[in-house]
Amino acid sequence: MNYWTLVLRESTAVRRSVLFAVVFSSLSNAALLTIINAAATAPIASGAHFQLLLLFILALLLYIQCLRFSTRTMNRMMSEVVHTLRARFIEKLGRAELPALESTGKSEILNAVTAEATLLADSGALLSNALQALLVVLFATVYIAYLSLLAFAVTLSCMVLALVLMQSMRHATSTLHREERSREVEFLTRVTHLIEGFKETKLHAQRGLELRADISRASKQSAGLRVAAKNLVTDRTILAQSSWYVAIALVVFLLPRFLSADTLPSVTTAILFMIGPQTLWVNATSHFVRCEEATRAIRRLEAALDRYHAMDRRWSLPSASTDVAPALPMGEIELDAVQYSYRTEAGASFTLGPVSLRMHPGQIVFLAGGNGSGKSSLLKLLSGLYPLEGGALRVGGVEVTAANIANYRQLFAPVFADFHLFDRLYGLLEASPTRFAALLEEMQLEHKLEVDGDRFSTLDLSTGQRKRLALIVALMDDRPVCLFDELAADQDPEFRGYLYTTLIPRLRAAGHLVIAATHDDRYFNVADLVVHMEYGLVRRLERPAAAALRPSTDGASA
Repeated sequence: MNYWTLVLRESTAVRRSVLFAVVFSSLSNAALLTIINAAATAPIASGAHFQLLLLFILALLLYIQCLRFSTRTMNRMMSEVVHTLRARFIEKLGRAELPALESTGKSEILNAVTAEATLLADSGALLSNALQALLVVLFATVYIAYLSLLAFAVTLSCMVLALVLMQSMRHATSTLHREERSREVEFLTRVTHLIEGFKETKLHAQRGLELRADISRASKQSAGLRVAAKNLVTDRTILAQSSWYVAIALVVFLLPRFLSADTLPSVTTAILFMIGPQTLWVNATSHFVRCEEATRAIRRLEAALDRYHAMDRRWSLPSASTDVAPALPMGEIELDAVQYSYRTEAGASFTLGPVSLRMHPGQIVFLAGGNGSGKSSLLKLLSGLYPLEGGALRVGGVEVTAANIANYRQLFAPVFADFHLFDRLYGLLEASPTRFAALLEEMQLEHKLEVDGDRFSTLDLSTGQRKRLALIVALMDDRPVCLFDELAADQDPEFRGYLYTTLIPRLRAAGHLVIAATHDDRYFNVADLVVHMEYGLVRRLERPAAAALRPSTDGASA
């Protein structure tokens, strides 16, 4: 889908009224030219001047009202188009699987829904004005043909030559805009690094200098490409204007012997009258080239999301839904030779599995292993965030497929290592304030923040405190399965001990299945099962001695 297809498709409801207004605006504009020429040749003493003045005022009012209507309508239409594009894109983003988001840059997405979308929204008035300008040129050309076919032939020849030359510059302009957009995305990415890594750059001067140098380089490259593109637009504008001056010169210097004394000034005035509208059209086409690139960029992102959505039909959601999927009945979770592979940021291939495990409610399962062993990937796989490339996933004996994956995901309350805290209490608006206050006190955060309406009073907390707040949100969800990825990291020894010896056992006693990735081997005795991982595989299963003394219906295997 390109920009013009988008405009034609979305303008169906208002197309007729807009075209009607633009045509009448252009006709009234052309009428102004005719009236001015008629007034210039009419005898001053005659009453025709007053009549022409009234006609001029009428044509001017019609021109203003029609142009005002068409411009406002197009502005509203393009704003609605952008809203529709954004809504559709966000819908696809929400339905996308995690691998699609991980492979698509955050800066690319933000640029698409902000800068690119704004560019499209701003094209509404230009569309109306450019169409009106094009029709004015057309009507003025017809008027010249009415005055003199020879002058019409000269004017048309100059116009066609200019259009051919300008079209030859279009590809170069489009290429420059595409490269400029790429540099803008890179610039945005580097600025994001500067903001998110501000503390690190402050404490490492050389790192900060090199990062800012990268930002400056991306900005300078973008500016250079923008200047080059604008220079091409300037050349096109000058070429368009020059073509009209050449036409005037040919008419004035070569055609007087073929034109009457009254016709020559009228033709010259008509050509001069067309310079402004064609200049507007040429400048507008430059904006339309950028809109074309913006539309393609948004479409490329949508296609990428669709492509990942189609990679595994048995796993991807079959259709969009505004309903919240109810959770599947909880039971034993079984991983039967499940597999998943992906490429790391460094480009290396990593394969998880095949992994076979069985875990049931009222059990604590620790995932142990070195960094890069696959613990976090396994958490994402068993929670349904990564699609299966092999094997089967079951809960309570029911296989997880595309038909019930959304329901399956509702079983989990996670705190991932790269957790995100929302500023609003999404999904918790009906939660008990008393329960929340009790958890704040339990997590030693009662003096740090409170709930202000539907949002937290502050998120300006230390890393450890933010993780405790994320834990509170997970506990408020009260779901059957708790997923913790390095939950005790960034916590002081006292609170770390509390997590392992009090909170996690309490969750088990309440019937929750707790699955935690951890390096804290001193607390392995708390677990019912320790899964040791290495290079994406389960190397061994361990039942700690303390866990062996507890009654178990565990059927875990690997």
